[in-house]
Amino acid sequence: MRFFLNSLIISTILATMGCTSTQRAPSSLTTDEERIVRIQEIDLQLSQYWNNDWRYSQKLFQVAPTMVMTSSAPLFDLSKISDPKVRSQIQTLMNERSNLRETLGHKFENRSWSGVGPWFQSTFRRPLFEKQEVISIRDLHEFRLDGKAINPFPLEHRLFANYSLHFKNEIPSNSDVFAKDKDDRVRKKSLKARLECDGDIIAPSKYFWRADERTRVFEFDWFYAKEGGQKISVKFSPMVTQCQFRYYDPEQSSSWSNGLPLTSLNSLSSEWVEMAQQIDACPLISGMGKNPEGFFWSQDFNFNTCPETFDKYTNLRNPFVAMNRRVVSLTGSPLLTKDFEQKNPMATLNFSKAPQFDIIWVASLNFSADFSGMVTARAIRYHAERGTQVRILVPQVTMTKKDREIVTWLMRDLPNVKVQYYKYTVTDDKDGTWFDRFHRVNHTKLLLGYSSKNPAANFMITGGRNIRDSYIFPETPFYRAYKHLKNYGDGEEPYIYYNDFDIELRGTDIVKHTLAQMVNFWNREPDTHRFRSTNVNLPVRAEKDMINRLNTLPKSKPVVRHIMSLPYFDGYQLERFYIEMIESAQKEILLTTPYFRPSVAISAALDRAHARGVNIKVVTRIHLAGDGTPQIAEEVNKEGINRHLKNIMIYEWTDNNSIMHAKILVIDSKLSFLSSVNLNRRSFIHDTESGALILHEPTALDLRREVLSYLSRSRLLTAQEKIGWISGQLIDWGDSYF
Repeated sequence: MRFFLNSLIISTILATMGCTSTQRAPSSLTTDEERIVRIQEIDLQLSQYWNNDWRYSQKLFQVAPTMVMTSSAPLFDLSKISDPKVRSQIQTLMNERSNLRETLGHKFENRSWSGVGPWFQSTFRRPLFEKQEVISIRDLHEFRLDGKAINPFPLEHRLFANYSLHFKNEIPSNSDVFAKDKDDRVRKKSLKARLECDGDIIAPSKYFWRADERTRVFEFDWFYAKEGGQKISVKFSPMVTQCQFRYYDPEQSSSWSNGLPLTSLNSLSSEWVEMAQQIDACPLISGMGKNPEGFFWSQDFNFNTCPETFDKYTNLRNPFVAMNRRVVSLTGSPLLTKDFEQKNPMATLNFSKAPQFDIIWVASLNFSADFSGMVTARAIRYHAERGTQVRILVPQVTMTKKDREIVTWLMRDLPNVKVQYYKYTVTDDKDGTWFDRFHRVNHTKLLLGYSSKNPAANFMITGGRNIRDSYIFPETPFYRAYKHLKNYGDGEEPYIYYNDFDIELRGTDIVKHTLAQMVNFWNREPDTHRFRSTNVNLPVRAEKDMINRLNTLPKSKPVVRHIMSLPYFDGYQLERFYIEMIESAQKEILLTTPYFRPSVAISAALDRAHARGVNIKVVTRIHLAGDGTPQIAEEVNKEGINRHLKNIMIYEWTDNNSIMHAKILVIDSKLSFLSSVNLNRRSFIHDTESGALILHEPTALDLRREVLSYLSRSRLLTAQEKIGWISGQLIDWGDSYF
């Protein structure tokens, strides 16, 4: 508890410093901005207790699901905190938060709101947590100073309270790439390196008895891998705007042969910085009724955008259309059908009509070394070479050696391409076990392109597809001619076709606000994964005319919200989101999911929906051979099927040559949720997930047709599925993992 008290004091000081503008206008708007910033400061302080004991929380959810599961406030069990002083401080913060929200909510009632976008926006000015970034090299052909311009490495030091940059020389110490004989290999221990900035560098002293030094020029021996000296890490004063980093091999040269510029991200991308500090005030409308419309307008979830609209919706069920839209959105021109059919990873890409993007965001469970990955990487690299900020988020555990080489090629000589290999860090025994480090992955699937100069180019592709050939090609590919690609046809990796689904949305606002969520997740605290929400929800008692206007709005334009979840941090909001969504159904729920074992609380919500006469149909899959998951995954699906067989019409996908992988949910032909979420416990308890909630009847009807199409190729299950005794024991043992 000492840590909490210290952080509380520090946070209060930072809040006082960070939220005081140099010129404060005596207007209500400024006061409102300060209030909304304070709510987020409180949320960050409280977030370390949102899941103060995950085993307790899961027991509460699974054993007693009839408790108040429709309340989406952050979960605190103050009785679990033994120190009464700390417990009192937490309660004080919660009370302050509630009062601030009520005050802002009352103010909203006197202001107009169109129903699209935030009520108003503010800027979060407090420095974020801490961050360490890395500049690394693998050979001396990188960053050659041969006259070719090199994009700057974006320094993010102004966004964080504690930012450091680590220099990593990954050239093998025994490499003979530049050595003429054995003696050269022995002598070759380090490079000579120099960092020079226009402000103070805070660098380690050359003498161990001295503290860090402030200097504008820092020179050091940059040792090869496994030769020591790999802990060269520096910090920067806020005054630094640009630096130059140079190095050379003293065995090959006497002058600076390699290097790259470093520039403050504030100078390189004002759009990124704006999104990293963005706060949206979202009205939480009461009195809308218990129906899909009411659910959409009355949400109280952090990490959920305010209602936005989009200009265009594209159904990407067809694999060629899905791949082609990625290429068109990135390059401006289509992929040739013959190149797709021939699975040509070096297909000609036409960039003559390519838009100019500020930011490209990629998140996927896979970024594979195959046609899908290579074409995507080549299209993205074009933009990176022209200065676009590119960020890639993939799990560490799913990336093979060849996959990493494709991503490394994409990054080569391009410091503005940054990659995070997501790996969950267990901080103590209250947020998981050693197994969770390998079990939990980033499961979001998003490709976004944002352009401030060409708003028509802004796009967002989301759904179930990963960057991997098995999501676009029914037949197994052969890549014998490409040694750097996975040769699935010769059995290098298992291959099964995933009959999948995703969509493309176009429109500046939904893209920008979704991207703001992702930017803030990118900036999460490294140990606990805490990150700042981009929205604050304000309770509003709406008048009849507003309710009528909001109910009418989706008939003239689509409205959409994007939600992201991070278990063990967000109070299990995705589970409550699904429960409230199911509770809103009055007539029909249609659902596709390859994995089907709902949590007990969600199962109870489905039971209640059935009891009030809602027609529920689910399309899933039992046989998952080729999926790369243990056979127990099939037994897990059987248990979910057996649990719901009496209350739900469950259909099994019967195509033996594919796995139905779509994640579509449609309610009452009005509300649809297209996401990365499988209806199993892993998605709700362990993995990061995201999805688009759309209130728009034409879109819902289109997605409903897709669900019925999947259903038409499936068989209705009528009998209990047999589960082996050993599998049953394993499922019980790892209840929350499946």
